[in-house]
Amino acid sequence: MISGTGTDIVNTVRIKKLMDEHGERFLKKILSPAEIELIPEAGAELFVAGRFAAKEALFKAAGVQFSMSSVSVLNESSGKPFFSGAMEKISGGGTVHLSISHDSDYAVAFVVIETI
Repeated sequence: MISGTGTDIVNTVRIKKLMDEHGERFLKKILSPAEIELIPEAGAELFVAGRFAAKEALFKAAGVQFSMSSVSVLNESSGKPFFSGAMEKISGGGTVHLSISHDSDYAVAFVVIETI
């Protein structure tokens, strides 16, 4: 049974501006240490915008507040994204499905929480 869905879209120009203005402070607020290590040199704003959209979509799907930096968005070897971190409490024990997509101007994420 689906217990929650959430979606979010983020303008990459806005993320680039925040990264330029606030640097490491902004990144530490929204990304986990594991995610910060994975930021690519080229296209960093796309990477960060995708993670930001994913966590906002998770907020909406779960209906609970959490610190963005307490949850990581990582990738399986196939490239499929997944959440890692304090997920049991956030998802209510359900399975969380995540999809992220982006182009040069926007990143979008969709989350479905499935419970038995």
